[in-house]
Amino acid sequence: MTDLTIENLDRLRWLLVVAACGLVMVYGFARKKSALRAFASANLLGVLAPHVSIGRQYVKAVLVLLAMVCIVLALLGPRWGTYWEPAQQRQLDLVVCLDVSKSMLVEDAGMSRLARSKDDITRLLNKLAGGSIGLVTFAGKAELTTPLTDDYEYYRLALEDVGIHSAPMGGTNIGEAIDAATKAFGGRGRRQRAILLMTDGEDHGETAVKAAQTALDRGIRVFTIGIGDEEEGGLIPVEKDGRRTFLIYNDQQMWSKLDSTALKAIALAGGGEYLPSKLVPGTTLRALEWIYEQRLVSMEQRVKKEKQVAHQYARFHWPAVLALVLLVLEVLVSERKAENRKPKAES
Repeated sequence: MTDLTIENLDRLRWLLVVAACGLVMVYGFARKKSALRAFASANLLGVLAPHVSIGRQYVKAVLVLLAMVCIVLALLGPRWGTYWEPAQQRQLDLVVCLDVSKSMLVEDAGMSRLARSKDDITRLLNKLAGGSIGLVTFAGKAELTTPLTDDYEYYRLALEDVGIHSAPMGGTNIGEAIDAATKAFGGRGRRQRAILLMTDGEDHGETAVKAAQTALDRGIRVFTIGIGDEEEGGLIPVEKDGRRTFLIYNDQQMWSKLDSTALKAIALAGGGEYLPSKLVPGTTLRALEWIYEQRLVSMEQRVKKEKQVAHQYARFHWPAVLALVLLVLEVLVSERKAENRKPKAES
C-alpha cells in the first residue's frame, strides 16, 4: 500500500466528533457507576441487577466507536492500487462570454434572453467530449466566473447561479468581456482557442471590434451568437415593490432589440462567424451547437498516439463494510450475562 492516497483529507476532522462521542460515553459510564454506588452497595448490585453485565456494555460502546472510526476512514476516500486507461487529449479551449445586463431579461427569445443563452450553453456542454471551457459574465464590467476547467458538472452548477447579479455594474461592455476572455486563456501553448460571445449586441463600450482583433492576433477566434428578436424586440421587465413592471428611463419605457450588425462586425474582426440563437435551417441544432460541430471540432488537434493515464482503485468500501460488520456485532452482543444453568437433580 505504498501508493496510498487520500481524496478528502479535510474530512479527517470528523475523528474529533468520534473522540467527543468517546468522552461522552466514558462520562456516561462514570456517572452511571457513581449513581449505582449511591443507590446500593457493591454487594447488593449483584442481587438487584443479577443479569446485567457492565463488561458487555463496555464492549458494545467500543464496537460503536470503532464503527464510527471506520465510517470516517471511508469518507476520507482512500485509494491504492494503480490501473492504466488509454485517453486521448483534446486540444480545444473555449471561453463563453455571457451578457447578464438587464436587457437580457427581455422575453423575445421564446423565454428570457438570459434563460435562452443558459439553455444554449447547457446544450453545448452535452456536446463537449473533451477540452476545457471557461465562463465570463459581463454587463458594464466583466467577471471571470469560471476559469478554464474540464469539470463540466462544476461548470453546470456555476452556470445555474448566473443572473443579472453576476456582473458588478450595469450597462454592456462587450470589449471588456472579450479582453477578460482573452486573458483567461493565459499561456496555453499550441492549444486551439475560441471565444463564444452570447449577447443581444447592445454595446456601450465601443471597443469590441478592437478587442476581437487583438484576440485574433493571439490566435483566438471570436464567434458571436445573437440573442433576441431583431425586428421588434421587447420591453425590459423589472420588479418594483413586489410587482412586475418595465424599465423606465427619462419617463420612457426602455425598448431593446437585437443588434446583429455589431455582432457581425465583431465576428468578422475576430476571424469567427455570427449566427442568431435559433435552430439552424435544415438541422436540429441550435446556433451554438452548430458552431461547435461545424466550426470548432475541426479546430481540435487530437493527439494521434493514445496516452496511458494512471488511475487508482477506490477502496472506501472496505472500511464501510467493516463499519457495518461492527454495528451488526454491537446489535448481537447482549448486555445480559450468560446464564449458567445447573442440571436438575434426579429424583
